[in-house]
Amino acid sequence: MNIDLLALEAVALAEQAGELICEIYKENPQVFEKKDGSPVTQADRQSHFFLKVHLEQLSPHIPVISEEDESSWTLKSPLYWLVDPLDGTKGFIAKTGEFCINIALMKDNHPILGIIHIPLTHETFYGYGGKAVRHHKGNTSRLHTRPLSAQGMTLLLGGYGKKHKEQEDFFLKAYPIARIERVRSAIKFALIASGKADLYIRFEACSEWDTAAGQALVEAAGGIMTNLDGSPFLYGKPGLLNQEFAVFGKKP
Repeated sequence: MNIDLLALEAVALAEQAGELICEIYKENPQVFEKKDGSPVTQADRQSHFFLKVHLEQLSPHIPVISEEDESSWTLKSPLYWLVDPLDGTKGFIAKTGEFCINIALMKDNHPILGIIHIPLTHETFYGYGGKAVRHHKGNTSRLHTRPLSAQGMTLLLGGYGKKHKEQEDFFLKAYPIARIERVRSAIKFALIASGKADLYIRFEACSEWDTAAGQALVEAAGGIMTNLDGSPFLYGKPGLLNQEFAVFGKKP
C-alpha cells in the first residue's frame, strides 16, 4: 500500500465532494430527520455517495464505513475508510460556515491517515506518518502544533453553550487557560494541528467518524488525543460511539 499516493488521491476526492457541498450550500436545502433525531440534508447524502463510490474505486480492497450508511457500521476489517461526509450539519443548515468533510484510513482500529476538508475556505488538512500538511488552492505547507505559551492556553469547545459549565470550570482551574473559543465540527482539530490553539475538550458523546481524521492529523502535527483520564483513545467501540476526550497540541 502506497500511503503517499493514497493520501493525495483521497485529498482530491475530499475536495471534489466539497465542491458538491458548496453548490448545495448556496441554495436552501431541505432538512430531514434521522432516526436518532439529528438533522441530515441532501449535501450529507450527495457527499456520502460520491465519496463511497470513488473511495471504493480507488481502493477496492478497503471497505468504507460512513455515517450516512448504517449498514456499514458493523463491517469488520483490519483496514477500512471511516468517513463523515459532512461534519457539522447544524452549522451547514445555520449557514455558519463551520462544517467539513472527515476521511480517515484506519488500520487495526487506529487512524493512520486523516483528512479534513473545509469546503467554504477550500482548505484541506491531512496527516500521516509524522507529516501534517495544509493544502490550499494548489499550495502546500507543513503543519506543526505550537509550544505552550507563557501567556496561557487557547481552549476550544463545542457549541453546546453552558450545558457542561461544571466540567469546563474544572479545566479552567486545572490548566492555564487564557482564551476560550467555541467552534463547531472537526475544524477544531485543524486549528490544533495548525498551531492556532492548544487544547480541545469535548464533554459529550460523538461518533468515531467525528474524531478519527482529526486524531491522525493532530498526531502527525505533534499533538496527542486521549480520554479525559489520560488513557489512550481507541476505536472499534460498540456502536462506534466515543465518550469524552481531550486533544493537546503539546501536553503540559
